[in-house]
Amino acid sequence: MTDLGRLRKSAGVGRVTTERPMSEPTPGSEDDFMTRLQLALDMTSKELAHKLDIPYRDVVDRVGPRSGMSSFATDPFWPALSSYVNNKLAGLLAIKDELDRKARLDWRVHMERINQIRNRK
Repeated sequence: MTDLGRLRKSAGVGRVTTERPMSEPTPGSEDDFMTRLQLALDMTSKELAHKLDIPYRDVVDRVGPRSGMSSFATDPFWPALSSYVNNKLAGLLAIKDELDRKARLDWRVHMERINQIRNRK
């Protein structure tokens, strides 16, 4: 019951806020390479296949002997993955650099204001 009457069973009431939050597992050294990669990129296998423009089976089939048999020189998956990771990393580093620059400039202005206030007394 609510103030508005009974709740329908199909009302779509989701998780209760008092439940423990569900969290994603963090990649660990015991995980296989593709699991760690997908967790680090925050992508599912399908999303990664779409980003790399390769068939889904080529991403899923990277665990076990197939991964050991494929060569960087002959398998187009590895250069595509390397290029994507390089571009993603370069973008993140550029964003980090801009954020660090903004923080330095803002802190400098903030400290100048504080010094002006202190010097007026």
